[in-house]
Amino acid sequence: MRMRTAFQIYGQPQAPAEFVPLRAGPLRLLYDPANGGLRRIKLVEREVLRGIYAAVRDRNWDTVPGRIAQTSSIVGDDSFCIEFTSEHRQAEIDFIWHGRIEGTADGEVRYDFVGRARSQFHRNRIGFCVLHPIAECAGARARQTRLDGRTIECRFPGLIEPQIFGESSFQQLQGVAHEISPGVWAGVSFMGDVFEMEDQRNWTDASFKTYCTPLALPFPVEITSGQCIQQSVKLQIIGNIEPVRSTVSAIAHAANKELIDIQVEPSGRLPQIGLGVASHGESLTGEAIAALQRLQLSHLRADIHLSSADHCSKLEQALIEAEATKTRLELALHLPRNSEPAGEKVLLLLEEHKERLERILALREGEAATSPETIASVRAQFSRFGVPIGAGSDRNFCELNREQALGRLGQSEADFLFWSVNPQVHAFDHLSVMETLEAQSATVLSARAFANGKELVVSPITLKQRFNPVATSSSEPAVPGGLPPQVDTRQLSDFAAAWTLGSIATLAASNVRSATYYETTGWRGVMERDSGSLLPELFPSQPKERFPVYSVFEALAGCTHYALADSGDRTRIIAISLFSGRQLQHVLLANLTDSTQRLRVRASNAAAHSLMLEAYSVVRLEPDWFEKAWLKRSDHD
Repeated sequence: MRMRTAFQIYGQPQAPAEFVPLRAGPLRLLYDPANGGLRRIKLVEREVLRGIYAAVRDRNWDTVPGRIAQTSSIVGDDSFCIEFTSEHRQAEIDFIWHGRIEGTADGEVRYDFVGRARSQFHRNRIGFCVLHPIAECAGARARQTRLDGRTIECRFPGLIEPQIFGESSFQQLQGVAHEISPGVWAGVSFMGDVFEMEDQRNWTDASFKTYCTPLALPFPVEITSGQCIQQSVKLQIIGNIEPVRSTVSAIAHAANKELIDIQVEPSGRLPQIGLGVASHGESLTGEAIAALQRLQLSHLRADIHLSSADHCSKLEQALIEAEATKTRLELALHLPRNSEPAGEKVLLLLEEHKERLERILALREGEAATSPETIASVRAQFSRFGVPIGAGSDRNFCELNREQALGRLGQSEADFLFWSVNPQVHAFDHLSVMETLEAQSATVLSARAFANGKELVVSPITLKQRFNPVATSSSEPAVPGGLPPQVDTRQLSDFAAAWTLGSIATLAASNVRSATYYETTGWRGVMERDSGSLLPELFPSQPKERFPVYSVFEALAGCTHYALADSGDRTRIIAISLFSGRQLQHVLLANLTDSTQRLRVRASNAAAHSLMLEAYSVVRLEPDWFEKAWLKRSDHD
């Protein structure tokens, strides 16, 4: 069985990155010529660092992309030296920097950054970020070297550390090291700025990030024309690496096996699966309703802002669509910022349709997460409907984690906790987006530690951020004639289907109660509207087209249980068996990498049906394609 790459993206202007493999003695790594970053730095097969890169962040924490120009490159069998320049221009920002990366035969990697502003602008950060992988580092022994010369023995956090300004457990750093194996350490030293670390699992990044310019310092900061910034990062391996070579090689060989053991007995229940009501505001048509009914969804999510003049009409439309699609309503109720809700009409509407109500997510405009006062207010008016009322965050897990740590989350009166997920808070390339699947389970594990047995709901899950919760100005970066910042052309790609399947498998294995994805229709949905794309040259969908992610949800229709296959390394392959009760219905596989993979599939008894999410195999197929698509009996060993 051959699985083509999920990174072959239909309609995606960004081609998959062509990384350059490099060696620095015993270290193997990848160089990304698109942005000058280093990726996947490994000692044999053991990942040491996930990446080193330099970023230019504007006053809203948005990344200003750079244009790379190579100046020189010397690459040997066990060493290299690469130099380049990177120009960053966007709005008032004009910044250029020179990068030099050297890897030596004794296993040292040094990255130098020398930059200069060519305009006056405000920034939140300019300079290096070092990413430490979560699988290898969470709970691992570590050493901090502080600016005052002290060495602090510690560990990387096991559970996700709350992101509280000025209270990172790794701060005032001039160096940090972690133990790779007994007696072997990876040490990173920093020059040119003050560095600290944050737990990026708060945003489902699969890394701990050590970055320049502590958050406790005021931001944004004005940069003057001609101002220079210089920084350096150096990685060294300390200790005898020979025992690591044999141990890690054996583990890697087992993880990279081609044999996939398909499970034919269920191991757990699937979460409730729902979609969001379309944000474009158009009502569902008959064809769209029929297509959504085929998915047998649990619910639709509707965001109702009581401060909005049209909140009643939006709620009424959401209730009509829930009834039409034979689903229930997940009501995200946003109270006004500084007043109690005038919700009489909402109460009347819900009273008329109370059999459609599944749960209420209690929120207030301006709050990072549900306060005790907010959930008490919602309970006072809406508990009459007898449905669960939850506390959480409409932003990221970061806000939920921080507010509970500060005692500002109204969790004691909540029936469940909730938070939202998207894979593009800090990085946007294909590889980084796929890596976030590793961190989704970490958010669930950490939430469960303070949930006191309450159920967990992840809602919504989107491919891009719906809004910027940390912006320091109200203006959105404008790209004339471009797509809205909430839209990603990968929504209509096989890449999105593979990522979605990985997310569903991860959250199912984490035992969440419910997961809400995307929207029903439009360029943030699972199918296109009847009227088609508003910008077909940038988002090249056809009217009524069902995107590949639709196929994932269609395969889930009628299924209640799941089992994950033993695929060795689930960062490469996701294989999930779907059951109705105990009866096997489908086996879905997704390639999460940028390379073709050859697999042997084995099941213990009766033949399993397998649906291949190959590149292009589920794009632009006729309605009812699921019954006609490639469903074949697998040959078993």
